[in-house]
Amino acid sequence: MLKLIMVLAVTFGAFLGGLLMGGGGSDALLIGGGLLLLSAAVLGFLSRRVAFERQAAQQQAQVQQVLQSAHERARALAEITNALGASLDYEKALNTAMDIGLLGLRIGASDARLTSAVLLFGDDDKLHIVSSRGLPPRDQALVLAGKEGLLAEALQRAEPIFADGTNGDPELIYFVAMHSARSLMIIPLRVSYQNYGALIFSSTQPNAFSPEQASLLAAISTQAAMAIQNAILYDDLRRERDRLIEVEEEARKKLARDLHDGPTQQVSLIAMRLDYCRQLVKKNKLNELLPELQQIETTARETVKNLRHMLFTLRPLVLETQGILPALEQLSQKMLETHNLPVRLSAEEGVVDLIEPHRQGPLFYIIEEAVGNARKYAQTPHIDIRFSRQGRHVLVEVQDYGKGFDIDAVSGNYESRGSLGMVNMRERAQAIGAQLRLESAVGRGTKISLLLPVRAMPSANGSRPNAAQDALSKPNGVAMRNS
Repeated sequence: MLKLIMVLAVTFGAFLGGLLMGGGGSDALLIGGGLLLLSAAVLGFLSRRVAFERQAAQQQAQVQQVLQSAHERARALAEITNALGASLDYEKALNTAMDIGLLGLRIGASDARLTSAVLLFGDDDKLHIVSSRGLPPRDQALVLAGKEGLLAEALQRAEPIFADGTNGDPELIYFVAMHSARSLMIIPLRVSYQNYGALIFSSTQPNAFSPEQASLLAAISTQAAMAIQNAILYDDLRRERDRLIEVEEEARKKLARDLHDGPTQQVSLIAMRLDYCRQLVKKNKLNELLPELQQIETTARETVKNLRHMLFTLRPLVLETQGILPALEQLSQKMLETHNLPVRLSAEEGVVDLIEPHRQGPLFYIIEEAVGNARKYAQTPHIDIRFSRQGRHVLVEVQDYGKGFDIDAVSGNYESRGSLGMVNMRERAQAIGAQLRLESAVGRGTKISLLLPVRAMPSANGSRPNAAQDALSKPNGVAMRNS
């Protein structure tokens, strides 16, 4: 374009010079002046056009650079976010979230100091710092309640909160690194209506955080919260797997003990009596043989009863085909036949029908464990099993009238005794959403109570009651807080 302007200028100059050199008087001068003005106008227009195109090219280059930078950052964020969502190590996930946050902020002022922290609810329902950037050790040891000030507001509103600094905040004021902060942003770590904690970012630059940055970090915080949730679920599954292994091992030990204490001893007794009978035959003492054979028959029948009782407790088919009440009736009958121990069963009409089939199996084994413990240790004349309706719950009670025990003393050394009976009952109760309570005193017997939420029954208009009223929650690992 510049070359074109120069060519036009030279052409107009030569043309004008020719006119003047050739003469022509006043007409030539007028024509030459007009051409000169026209040449100046064309040159001005072309100059402005060149400047405009140069400015447009610079702006286009800047836009292209911004787009390229945004594309690279978006790609990096996508890669890190994918890794964040797939991580089962929530501490690693949180550190990654902090790195993503710093990448997403990109504060313009090079001298601005940025600090950040991740706070999570612990088992004590308080906020602990698990990851940070730019915080001194004193700040990293802080424990906050999360019930006052900006933190509480962010957790309650479930959205980012902006501030010009700590400004005397009742909880954030304890962060020494944030005393000089001119900008503050708090983003809750929340997923599925559960608050796990919060991300805090502070800067010495005023108005350092824009709504766009907050939206980016909110998306990152959701991914981080999902990683925490995944880690908790994975940890729960791993603990459940370990628990099932322990339960299976305990069942094997219990079966071995029962076989050793019952059928094995009885079979050994039968073998000894048969050997004695052989000696009687050799000595021709046939008059003593008949009583011994009768004793052998009695022992053999008791052995068969014990084996059948053990098979019944291992897998009661009647429980699968007819439900818990017929299974408990059969258990009561076998306890009377095998151990001469009366077990009395009572249930309010229709109350058992409120218990879902998938809960009846674990409930039966809890009751069977309680009855078995009473038979072995309580020295009770009889046992009562009661079912009753308590509002929106079913109350199940297993009570004996034996010697009882000191709960505190037994609980203190329970693990050292190598038995998981009570542990199994409590875990089975938790698995079906029931609350288990143990009551006992020396000389006053023992009562085990289970409070089980009932199945939500349809109302008159066909709707179902709010199932959340029946939910029983127990936080594990990183605590969850409902908003």
